Amino acid sequence: MTAASRLDQLLALLLELSRRETPLPCLCVRALSSHRLNAFDVTGPLVALPLQGRKRALEGGEWISSVPGELFLVPGSRRVDVENIPDAESGEYVALGVLISANILEAARQLIPDHVQAEPGPIASVPLESLVDPLLKWGESLQHERYPQACHGMLGVVLRLYEMGYHGLLSRPVESLAARVRNLVAGNLSREWVSGDIEDALGMSGATLRRHLAAEGTSLRDVIVNARLARSLELLYSTRLPVKAVAQRVGYASASSFTKRFTERYGMEPSRIGNA
Repeated sequence: MTAASRLDQLLALLLELSRRETPLPCLCVRALSSHRLNAFDVTGPLVALPLQGRKRALEGGEWISSVPGELFLVPGSRRVDVENIPDAESGEYVALGVLISANILEAARQLIPDHVQAEPGPIASVPLESLVDPLLKWGESLQHERYPQACHGMLGVVLRLYEMGYHGLLSRPVESLAARVRNLVAGNLSREWVSGDIEDALGMSGATLRRHLAAEGTSLRDVIVNARLARSLELLYSTRLPVKAVAQRVGYASASSFTKRFTERYGMEPSRIGNA
């Protein structure tokens, strides 16, 4: 089988997976209209595979774009403006996305004990030709619901990207206090979180909590709101739930209040994603 036919096989497999009714252990993003999200938080190394349409991000004053046949790589956490543009023929944007888990990154570090220490580096668009084998293993494992093997496939993707020079993937980020709070809140979005809950969970006083978050350029309120809105974005992309149901799932009693917060945060109304 030629390299081109193997790439076609991979893209067909991933598109088939994206159409499954059963949930996948990765993010399946769909959108029916072109839209831009301002200040989108990426919390760690991320790979996205556009299958229909085009994905792009604004970084350093330049747009980085990926289309089917390319992997969209965010090598480390950051806040960026992103845009998802549907395919001109189908009218739909479809992509699979994976936030690479800490376990996979640690396994890669163990396999390359003398790995190069480097900053994460810029967002990149990577041709899939050099990644077909591990991505096929990943996709075929997902197809047959062999999830441990799927992790091995994604590990292969990380190792191959490292070989291609993306050394910053294996850097060890220092976990911020904001990230610890965000993870705590994300574990129970329906809870009415107050400062005392966070203080008790983290074992610190309110004054210390506020001081450290301020030093990181944020506040407890902003971290809680961002955790709720980040999850709402996943639901809007990967399900056909109406906006009201999404609002309820992430802890908003009022759809109008949720819409206001979402629009303030991302610069567009949640209904514009258009999957409902």
